[in-house]
Amino acid sequence: MTCAVLASLLPTLSVQVHAFAFCEIQTGWRLAKSALADALLVHYVLAGSGSVVVADQPPLLFGPNSMIILPRDVDYSIGSVDAAGTVTSGEVRRLLPNGLVAYTAGDGSRDILLACGSISARYAGALGLFDRLHGALAEDLSADARLRHAFAFMIEELVRPGLGTQEVTSALMKQCLAILLRVHLEEKGTRSPIFEALRDPRLVPAIAAILDAPGAPHTVDSLATLCGLSRTGFAERFSATFDEGPIEFLQRARLQLAAKLLTTSPMPVKVIAESVGYASRSYFSHAFKAAYGCDPSTYRHRADPLAATPDQLPDAGSGVAGRVAGEE
Repeated sequence: MTCAVLASLLPTLSVQVHAFAFCEIQTGWRLAKSALADALLVHYVLAGSGSVVVADQPPLLFGPNSMIILPRDVDYSIGSVDAAGTVTSGEVRRLLPNGLVAYTAGDGSRDILLACGSISARYAGALGLFDRLHGALAEDLSADARLRHAFAFMIEELVRPGLGTQEVTSALMKQCLAILLRVHLEEKGTRSPIFEALRDPRLVPAIAAILDAPGAPHTVDSLATLCGLSRTGFAERFSATFDEGPIEFLQRARLQLAAKLLTTSPMPVKVIAESVGYASRSYFSHAFKAAYGCDPSTYRHRADPLAATPDQLPDAGSGVAGRVAGEE
């Protein structure tokens, strides 16, 4: 049942590339970086072999054409297995002539060369693809020529941006993630940490219902009924799996969908509030501000420079090439 739900969720996967950079690491060096709270860091190994260490977890080895996913909001280091020196990304950041950013650990030798992207990836605009990932995930994708071509095309597009660069790079990153998921699932199946939240098959109907229609009048009782569980049993099982109650999860899914609609739809804020399940715009605005730090209208203006007033316009260079993946 879990596999069937995953198959239905994959077509709804949306991916957006927020920033891109290169990491060039000399043998004997490591690069220490801070992960982002609101985005995932994805590394693709263009050359070399080494290891990535997340917090106090054991090193995870990688080789050429590996794809590495780092969990959100966790510091990590990457580079040579036996390193004599470590530098932080803030110390070695430099701007390339094409507007992209590079982090250089060592003398500039590219013994290890990685393309690093800051991305968001969500199912149906709500459930984060890697929300339950606590350690680094690395997969050897050297056997898939399509992935190498997709990454090469993506880097070329970022080096020479043009009309539709954001859409092209996002589509290519989605393709790369889909290939990674296929390889990963063939080996791990639903034992994968990516799908930890869906590992309990009794909860799958509730998750599917929330993602399919977050604005519907779901209650703990209605969701428990879908799962064939008692109200108490469902709530306890849900909280143990997700580290939050079903209503908290529902509200988060609603607000994440609202955030997406605010930046992709011209609908009035009141209509968006109603479409995601909030009868009161004031209550929606209060909940949205608590989650995103600003009211819905401000969030929309910040995301759309054409809708912003002059004092709200972003600084020059804040586009894909101007923002830095993993900048401290």
